[in-house]
Amino acid sequence: MLHGAAPAQSAAYHSADGVPAAWRDYALLVGRRVQDWLGQDSEQTRRLRMSLEARSQPNASPSTIVAHLWILPNGTVERVDLEGFDPADAEALRALLTRQEVGAPPPADMSQPLHLKLSLQAKN
Repeated sequence: MLHGAAPAQSAAYHSADGVPAAWRDYALLVGRRVQDWLGQDSEQTRRLRMSLEARSQPNASPSTIVAHLWILPNGTVERVDLEGFDPADAEALRALLTRQEVGAPPPADMSQPLHLKLSLQAKN
């Protein structure tokens, strides 16, 4: 369902080339965690997958969305804003990601929110 998570560009975006290595490493960690969370076999992920499948067309290209994540100093996702995602599914995705534990605190000097580009595709 999730094809990739990578830093995404926006007005407040810092190019991966221009940020400290710790920021890039942390973004990669968060991207892997998001993949893990979306791959879980839970009621929330099943509902989200069913909704995506109901809206998808056969052989359609993956939907690309941008997720803005604010992560607390203890590594908990505090807030999620989404761009480019169907409003009906956005709340389900937001609920799935919010309050998740990344497993590590963000670098103390890292700009937030963290911008991730996600490619989502339903299995047909």
